[in-house]
Amino acid sequence: MKKVKITKFNFLSTDERGSTLEFPLERMGNSLFAFRKAGTLSGNHYHKGIENNKNPEILWVLQGELKLRYKHVEDDNWEERLIIGPSKVEIFPNIIHVLEGLTDFFMLELNSLEQHVNDTFKI
Repeated sequence: MKKVKITKFNFLSTDERGSTLEFPLERMGNSLFAFRKAGTLSGNHYHKGIENNKNPEILWVLQGELKLRYKHVEDDNWEERLIIGPSKVEIFPNIIHVLEGLTDFFMLELNSLEQHVNDTFKI
């Protein structure tokens, strides 16, 4: 059973100006930008995959570090992953997930607010 898939983005170049990377635009339409502060929690919910853009939910952590805790809705045991931006996070249906900011972080969620509301089930 798929729970979470993490893909680290590869930098094309890095120099004194900063870095450049390339990534595929997998979904069209509205997306959400989220700025979160260190020490805050987000999530504590799951998605059933009712909305196509929640099957899986795709987050692009663009900058910062966070801890991702997750488990299947029928499991008792939590798993944990350290996410360092830039990384792509895919969260599959029926996976409860909680994001904890270890630093301030910035992410792009590839779904609209309406899709999020229609397919979010709080714990």
